[in-house]
Amino acid sequence: MNDELKSLYSWFDIKRDEIIEGHRNERVLISNNEILGYYPDEKTAVEDAKKQGLELGNFLVQRCISKEEELQMFENIGV
Repeated sequence: MNDELKSLYSWFDIKRDEIIEGHRNERVLISNNEILGYYPDEKTAVEDAKKQGLELGNFLVQRCISKEEELQMFENIGV
């Protein structure tokens, strides 16, 4: 993961509760520490990011789930 993505994820994680409120299981598109939109799936979010002129590595698409759900998901797949 590059530094930009780490920074975007850190920003998401700090604001997670606020970001996911009302958007459970949707995907959020983030760039420059700003929410650009919510989407039903990753593919739609990435397509919109490209339409907005964003390049891979300069944006983050994150599933709107709690930290506990995220940790449980990674534990279940053995990461």
